[in-house]
Amino acid sequence: MRCRSAVLLLSAAILFAAGCRREPTNARVDAAIAPLIPADTAALAGLRLDRLKNTPFFHQYVEGRRISALNDFKAKTGLDPVQDVWEAVWAFRPAHSVVFIRGKFGGEFGLEPRFNVPGIQRMSYKGYYILHQEGRGVLFLNTGVAVAGAVSDLQAAVDQRDQPGAAPPAALIDLVASLPACHAYAVTLNGGSVAAGLPREGQMGNFARMASTLGKATLYADLTEGINLQGEASYPDAAVARQVQDTVRGLVGILRLRTPQDRPDLLRLYDAIHVTAQEGRVSLTANAPFELVDQVVRALPTSSRPESRPPDSSSPRPR
Repeated sequence: MRCRSAVLLLSAAILFAAGCRREPTNARVDAAIAPLIPADTAALAGLRLDRLKNTPFFHQYVEGRRISALNDFKAKTGLDPVQDVWEAVWAFRPAHSVVFIRGKFGGEFGLEPRFNVPGIQRMSYKGYYILHQEGRGVLFLNTGVAVAGAVSDLQAAVDQRDQPGAAPPAALIDLVASLPACHAYAVTLNGGSVAAGLPREGQMGNFARMASTLGKATLYADLTEGINLQGEASYPDAAVARQVQDTVRGLVGILRLRTPQDRPDLLRLYDAIHVTAQEGRVSLTANAPFELVDQVVRALPTSSRPESRPPDSSSPRPR
């Protein structure tokens, strides 16, 4: 009887522990993606789709087909981001970028799954296959990990893996891990290098010059109900930081002046944006209901039209 009671108690303890599994307290780059990030990456941005299921953001932007990188991934592979993708990580270099995609796709023995998408070509590069069309493609590096971007950038990603001593940008990956658990993030240790290609003339010239002095920067957001965003950026000195603060506040003020009186929703969004400068740092916060932010985004001329919504997926993924 004692033995049986002990077994029952042990079983109950195991079930209790499983039900009380702790949620992660920090952000992180997926362990399958992190080793594949090119060493010269200057900035990272991530989106945790697996944590966004049943949120307004997921319904409007993922199911609504409003994220171009995921749309391109589906067009070239036939895989559905709604059901097949858990996480997306963008890696930025000056004038170049690729997006790593983690999901439940992949063939046997580490081979990429079979695809039959009309118009997509297949090329071999150093033992890897790239599905491509019009200069852009998708490369499957491991089971459950793909990278999308320009074909030349995909080839460069393979080349870097072959270089002796090649290693991912550990400091940048560690910077992601220093953030609280979140749905979306962006980090850089040298933002000026990413902004090197911005035009220095015209109306955006002043913004480009300030961006070129950006050092370390972090941005993260909780998208459970709305947009709860926190950001911090470092600049060479207090004078530049104040200039950035004043520029952002000025832009918000101009937008307020240009807002029609029949669009009070826009005014509420601008009221939710706060930027402050202290010494050489600039802090940014924004907190607004998702419905309000979505209305504003839909009003922008660059907003993409949503496509038909496929069924929801509840496929689990490892934490």
